[in-house]
Amino acid sequence: MQRAASPLPRTPRTMSDASTRTEPAKLSRHLAAFGFVLPALLIYGLFVLYPLLTSLWGSLFEWRGLRQLDFSGIDNYLRLFAFPNSEKLFGALWHNVAWFFGIMLFQNGFGLLLAYLLFWSKKGASFFQSVFFFPAVLSPVIVGALWRLLLAPNGVVEWMLNGLGLHEGRLTVLGDSSWALWVLIAIDAWNWMGLPVLIFTAGLRQISYEVFEAAKLDGAGPTRMLTTVALPLLVPSISSVTTLSFINTFNQFDIVYVMQGVQGNPNFSTDTLVTYFYRLAFGAEGAVGITDIGLALALGTMLFLLLSVGTLLLLRAFDRATVQP
Repeated sequence: MQRAASPLPRTPRTMSDASTRTEPAKLSRHLAAFGFVLPALLIYGLFVLYPLLTSLWGSLFEWRGLRQLDFSGIDNYLRLFAFPNSEKLFGALWHNVAWFFGIMLFQNGFGLLLAYLLFWSKKGASFFQSVFFFPAVLSPVIVGALWRLLLAPNGVVEWMLNGLGLHEGRLTVLGDSSWALWVLIAIDAWNWMGLPVLIFTAGLRQISYEVFEAAKLDGAGPTRMLTTVALPLLVPSISSVTTLSFINTFNQFDIVYVMQGVQGNPNFSTDTLVTYFYRLAFGAEGAVGITDIGLALALGTMLFLLLSVGTLLLLRAFDRATVQP
């Protein structure tokens, strides 16, 4: 009787064999992920990076109309900070700074109070939140055109104020250089009031209710709970709202253009950095004719650096101030 052949011994798998087999799978997954990201990178590079780099490079050249001439280095930047361009530059910059602090006070400050009231409201919170957010759905162009009609002489606001005895005669706030900027800031705050209400309400709902109960047991009232409990825990929400407000206010153009024109009337009292850029690039503002592309590109580069550095500083400051619940 023949003996059955014994099976061959199985060779144990080593770590090198396993890693060799997994490397092609990992590479294929990375290539697939890169393939999904590539269209977005191409669009970002074509519509963001390329114009940005072209603008930076073009700001170093002399321009005549739309023709790029000789290399001029930082001459455009020196002209931007020299009289008479510096007067309009710093005037527009001051208007943007005032706009930012006005939005922080009227829009975000008042929005925080409304969100706090809605957070403690037991009925109608969703309805009022939708009501506050409704103006944000409208385009700033539509909002500007609407308020320009309402605030015009013989308009609805003048009729109401005269009827209530709060004003007599013509209403000319948009033609008054002392009031025009603040009226535009108030309209912009009304337009976007719903955004901080939405963000702050969501942030308050992320705070454990037990934290507020503990504060109540310690004898804290609504005001003290807002200042000592809610605000420190709302730093991430405040960071988001502040950063968005900073970017939006320094890019302000639509409402000014629709309500006061590209000149920032009256007498440049509502001029902003973007309306000044528009005049340099497309209007009769430059020193070399109809347009001054070199100054416009220099101003655009400075505005980009201002927004980038300011945003990074804000995010870093709020990140340090974040309190973990």
